[in-house]
Amino acid sequence: MFKLTNICKLFLFMLFVGSITGCAELKELRGLNKRQSITIRDQASEIAGLKGENSKLSNKLLNEDLEKRKLRAELEKLASAIGDGAIVRDTTEGPVIQLQETILFDSGMAEIKLTGESALLKIAEYLASRPDADLRIDGHTDSDPIVRTKHLWDSNHHLAAARALAVFHFLTKRENISPDKIHISGFGANRPVSSNDSKTGKKENRRVEFLIIKGSFFK
Repeated sequence: MFKLTNICKLFLFMLFVGSITGCAELKELRGLNKRQSITIRDQASEIAGLKGENSKLSNKLLNEDLEKRKLRAELEKLASAIGDGAIVRDTTEGPVIQLQETILFDSGMAEIKLTGESALLKIAEYLASRPDADLRIDGHTDSDPIVRTKHLWDSNHHLAAARALAVFHFLTKRENISPDKIHISGFGANRPVSSNDSKTGKKENRRVEFLIIKGSFFK
């Protein structure tokens, strides 16, 4: 009887301890589940936020692409109106309208020709129709050293900058485009679009480019 009672007490004690241990494990499990639920909820919220950001970014990139396409179409129309070999070229900064040297200047010179004035008048008309747009004028040359007019220019950079400045003065002084809306750069031979190893390539490199750098297209 004594042994049985002791065994019963031992059994009841073990059952009690097991119950306590089970409760502790259950409590810990519930706490773990709660933490996991919070983590899952936070992750879901973060994923939803990232999806929203990605959607906004995708829409922004899509809108920018559409606007650049629209800009390119406008410049294609402008280049067609200018003629004489004016073209539109895509760059990392956006589409540019490109005028060959022969449209604007005589070889080695920075005085705008009559044919150049006609081309620039069309560009001025376009700018007047786009008050939200700023313009950058880039002068470019081939890599040959200046020979015939070397008394006028220290380098190809000097000539390229002078040509960009001549276009700037025409648009601002003759056509009353605000100087605050136009910027100029003289790259010389640093940004060729073709090889300088051939006459054809050198001819293509002697050019002035017009880049829309501000406005509704790039907001």
